[in-house]
Amino acid sequence: MSRLTIIGIGPGSAEYFMPAARNRMRGAHTVIAARRILPMLREVCGAVETEFLPMGKIKDTLEMIDGLLREEKEVALIVSGDPLMYSLYKTILNQEISADWEMEVIPGIGSMQMLGAAFGETMEDARLVSVHGRSRTPGSVALCVTENPKVFFLCSKEQGPAWLSQIMLDYHLDDVEVFAGANLSYEDQILESGSPAEMAKKEFPSLCVAMIKNPHPRPVTRPCFLSDEDFERGRTPMTKEEIRVLILHKMKIHPDDVIWDIGAGTGSVSVECARQAPFGQVHSVERDEAAVHLIEKNRDKFELDNLFIYQGDAAERTADLPVPDKVFIGGSGGKLGEIMKNIAAFDREIRVTVSAVTLETIAEAGEILGNYDADYDVIQATVGRGRKIGSYHIMDTNNPVMIFTATIHGPGGQKIHE
Repeated sequence: MSRLTIIGIGPGSAEYFMPAARNRMRGAHTVIAARRILPMLREVCGAVETEFLPMGKIKDTLEMIDGLLREEKEVALIVSGDPLMYSLYKTILNQEISADWEMEVIPGIGSMQMLGAAFGETMEDARLVSVHGRSRTPGSVALCVTENPKVFFLCSKEQGPAWLSQIMLDYHLDDVEVFAGANLSYEDQILESGSPAEMAKKEFPSLCVAMIKNPHPRPVTRPCFLSDEDFERGRTPMTKEEIRVLILHKMKIHPDDVIWDIGAGTGSVSVECARQAPFGQVHSVERDEAAVHLIEKNRDKFELDNLFIYQGDAAERTADLPVPDKVFIGGSGGKLGEIMKNIAAFDREIRVTVSAVTLETIAEAGEILGNYDADYDVIQATVGRGRKIGSYHIMDTNNPVMIFTATIHGPGGQKIHE
């Protein structure tokens, strides 16, 4: 079988083609590229017998390449920018059809490099992020900018420089500077920079790149856990503080996670989740009206504007909630199976933690979670608290709690955090 060469042609202008890229295209039997750049490639290659074919759907293109390679023909696949940076190369590597292909990569100059060069900014201390065709929450963008001196973004039509700038304003990152570029290397090149307030008002083409420079980056630290006495409490049962700590540990919360708390009770777990995920969102579902009022009081007490509260049936409410990264189920109202179906419908990987006390709930949780993750984790926790009787102390022991943790893979099984 012959070789597939994946060639990056840089930002698009022919003057940025690497000599190695030109030579390899001229020596290939077949060059495959997006239809819009084929005329330029023919001009660059000159009078050669190379066959030029337009790229179609990924599946069709890979099947075409496989057929050509099996005919012992050298193939060059042309991509814009750098094949090693958010490009088609990674997709090809993950496909079964390419398992026995011999491949070579010729890198190109990426648009992020072009933007850095245009503004004289180096990249060794930068974080590189794509919001083009990828699901990024505003909180995850804000977190990334908060923790890094520079962040470069490959943008999309909906998630462009103005969108990024508005996020900076929403998260009070007013002292950052936003840079943006489009049509880089062409005569109609666009370069703009300014404060978030200024850049939020500007419009850019759908294909562009941005950089946000933070003069005061800082690591995002986690607050200490709260005690039971810190919460507003009523007659609604509350998850005890020692059990909360174990639950939060099992959830493995990231600062920008989207979290569901199902059967939230007084909201003690919801509050802790919201404090641990300051750049994320917590969606708290509780059917009891008195308990909902308690959650609202605790949200207001701790000034958590990232905690959203819903009253109603858990199975019905979860069907309309944003896609979660983590889910805690402290009460399901007998509808754990329906809730899990809603979670498993999402095309990504989600971590689910369930607490159970009664034998019936323990059995149900083990059976249902096992249908989604045969290797789910489960621990039993019992907390004893000392109580003084006369001159002696005895231990009062609460009911043991089972804490289940499972990883649910949706249809695509994609991980959120890269």
